[in-house]
Amino acid sequence: MSEAPFSRKQQRSIFKKNSQDAGILGDLAVVSQLGLTMAGCLGLCFWAGYRMDVWLGAHGIVLTVFILMGVLGGGWTVYRQIEDLYRTDDLKRRKRHAK
Repeated sequence: MSEAPFSRKQQRSIFKKNSQDAGILGDLAVVSQLGLTMAGCLGLCFWAGYRMDVWLGAHGIVLTVFILMGVLGGGWTVYRQIEDLYRTDDLKRRKRHAK
């Protein structure tokens, strides 16, 4: 016998998603978030240091201090984000093994 005339066939799609693609996109999102966080901290501190340097006439001293603060602050923020990511993954893994 043949199939019913109105039965649904599974369609092929070039946009088919699987778990591996979701993992890659998630990792890409995390990496881009970390990079943007670091760049944002550094850019904000550079801008503030430059403005204060011009205002005080410090010839680059304030700018240098603010750039160092941006690097340290951005590094600390990225470190905390990575730590939270591992903590969340560890909780998900524990819940999966508890079932």
